[in-house]
Amino acid sequence: MIFKKLIKTRKEDAELSSEIRASLIESLFAPISSLIVGAVGCAIVGALVAWRVHDDVIMATSIAIFSIGMLRVASALLYKKYEKTGDRAATRIWERVYEYGAWGFSALLGLLCWLTISQSSDVSLQLSVTATSIGYAAAISSRNAGRPFIAIGQLALCTVPMAIALLMYPDWIHKTLGVVALLFIYGMTDISLAIRDVIIQALTMTRKEAALAARFEQQASRFDIALNNMSHGLCMLDERDRLQVWNNRFTEMLHLQNAPIRVGMHMSQLVRHSIRAGNHKSRNVKQVFDDFTAALQHDAFDQFQISPDGERTLSVSRRMMSGGGSVVILEDVTERKRAQERIERLARFDELTGLANRAQFRERINVMLAAVHKLENHIAIHLIDLDRFKSINDTLGHPIGDKLLKQVANRLSTQIKRGDMITRFGGDEFVVLQTGTPNHDDAKALALRLAATLNDPFEIDGHRIDIGASIGVAMAPKDGTDADELLKKADMALYAAKKLGGGDHHFFASEMEDAAQDRRALELDLREAIAAQQFTLNFQPLVDLHSGKVTTCEALVRWTHPVRGAVSPAEFIPVAEETGLIVALGEWVLNRACVEAATWPNDVKVAVNLSPVQFRDRSLALQVVTALAKSGLPAPRLELEVTERLLLEDSDDTLETMEQLKKLGVSLSLDDFGTGYSSLNYLRKFPFHKIKIDQSFIRDRGNEREAKAIISAIASLGAGLDKIVVAEGIETEEQRKLVIAQGVHEGQGYLFGRPMNAEAIRTRLAAPVNAQLVA
Repeated sequence: MIFKKLIKTRKEDAELSSEIRASLIESLFAPISSLIVGAVGCAIVGALVAWRVHDDVIMATSIAIFSIGMLRVASALLYKKYEKTGDRAATRIWERVYEYGAWGFSALLGLLCWLTISQSSDVSLQLSVTATSIGYAAAISSRNAGRPFIAIGQLALCTVPMAIALLMYPDWIHKTLGVVALLFIYGMTDISLAIRDVIIQALTMTRKEAALAARFEQQASRFDIALNNMSHGLCMLDERDRLQVWNNRFTEMLHLQNAPIRVGMHMSQLVRHSIRAGNHKSRNVKQVFDDFTAALQHDAFDQFQISPDGERTLSVSRRMMSGGGSVVILEDVTERKRAQERIERLARFDELTGLANRAQFRERINVMLAAVHKLENHIAIHLIDLDRFKSINDTLGHPIGDKLLKQVANRLSTQIKRGDMITRFGGDEFVVLQTGTPNHDDAKALALRLAATLNDPFEIDGHRIDIGASIGVAMAPKDGTDADELLKKADMALYAAKKLGGGDHHFFASEMEDAAQDRRALELDLREAIAAQQFTLNFQPLVDLHSGKVTTCEALVRWTHPVRGAVSPAEFIPVAEETGLIVALGEWVLNRACVEAATWPNDVKVAVNLSPVQFRDRSLALQVVTALAKSGLPAPRLELEVTERLLLEDSDDTLETMEQLKKLGVSLSLDDFGTGYSSLNYLRKFPFHKIKIDQSFIRDRGNEREAKAIISAIASLGAGLDKIVVAEGIETEEQRKLVIAQGVHEGQGYLFGRPMNAEAIRTRLAAPVNAQLVA
């Protein structure tokens, strides 16, 4: 039976948690006083026996008992100083230290019994050592029962030698005592195991209770932290509206941090403290309490509260509890309410300028058009578009652009009469709704004033800004009685004003509608042409003016419509740019030009014109890579031409795209140089390889001296910047000699060849150099 218990105890011991094992080990070393008493007491008994029988071995054993006893005391002191309860390995080491010391001490005590009983017949001496050993064994069985194998080892080492000595003694009484000693060992072993079970159960229960208490404390702490870190204020009232629980946010929102808030306080007292804190201006306790009580019948309401730091809006909600009482939650919805008001305002007004927006314009014009049959309700719509706003916005930055729009709004406001409306439709587009306009002259007078006030320069942050505006005017009921129809016709008039150069106004005329229809029809035909690939490419050569060799051929797109016949690029290219179709058309031109150029001699490049619209397409670089890869044309043989108009639109994005193309190995050419907003900064900033002088300077015979000077200046500039200079529009030998004399490198024009189809240009390039020079 005892052996089964020992085996079971061994298995259970292996499964003990680190915390329980550490507690058991700690119990071995405490109290230290018992270790001292045991060591001193056993050593004194041994020394007395040795002195009485004059035996050196017994004396040496006594000294050893005292020495090991003191070592055990020292180890206990060290344990108290250096113990690490969370370190499982350290716990094992301290257990071994105690175990070896305890067993050594017990073995010496057992040896003392053996020597005394076997070498002395003095009953008093035998009684003293056996009593000491039995007492030590009994004490150790309970003291160290938490580690039963250490206790049983001590029990066996100190009593088994005594029992054997008694059994070997010739006297039958001693033999009987020896048997009793063995029974004592068995009984004490069973007692140690039983005590061990009690200790383990007590420790386990204590640990569980401690863990449960810690968990409850942690939960309470978490609840307290959560409650006091809520963004909402919260309080709990009992069934008689007395305060039971509240959080910090509740007192903060009502400015009651310094008020004597306590459990059991009635809500009316709470309201009184709130009024003293500066809330609920001009209202007494009864009014606030009555309103509060009545409103909470509906579970939720908004209470406007004037607090010391300004007007705040609190949303108050109440939830009834099943056992009686309620929970009241306060939420500061001031910002939400302001945001709602702002959203409501934004729904009707432009945020930047404060003008009416498109939605409010719709409401107003629909009301007026409903009664437009009356003479006093005739109206005029002035659609205004700033002429150079995008350029200003891009060059001076969006903050300057925003300030400019505000000043534009202010100036427009000074030109209208009471009852008129100014609306910002978005971007740089404004609409003036002129009321009470029965005749054309009234609308014309306002349009002139609007154009004049916007033509005057603006002064913003030290910048003088000249923009001007184009204005399209449509009138009701003359031009229609539908808002969309009038806006559409005003837009047609605006388009006409812009075509005239901007800075002025234009009234809608019926022929504009016809022109718009024609443009729409052309757009539809253009879409079909792109899908059906109705386009072809012609090529015009660029010639080295010194060697006569063709260096580059410019690709020129041509369109022959089945019904319209040949359509001029000057007619369909602007439509393609306005509608965005130029992206698809330009990609087709790029691919086709690369395929053709791949069949030419390796030293001849192909030049392809790019629209500003294409540059705004983020996939341009990918299109170029794809065209080169499909055709097998090396990148250095592709030249992309752009005009100065592109450089005005978006310098940073344009420069980034150009740098991407340059990294591919493609060269860039600046076309029609000298006709737009020519700037030396363009040549410095953008990575151009070639400059093309516009043909107007070559053909200008009336101002030949000035034209020659301009050509010479551009050629010198190109040479200084290490760029190739090309003269366009050379038609005569005289012009060729003129540009050569001014230092121009290459020429293009009818003298060297008109635009020709792919087959003709291949024949031309296959001819000898001298033949290439002849048109």
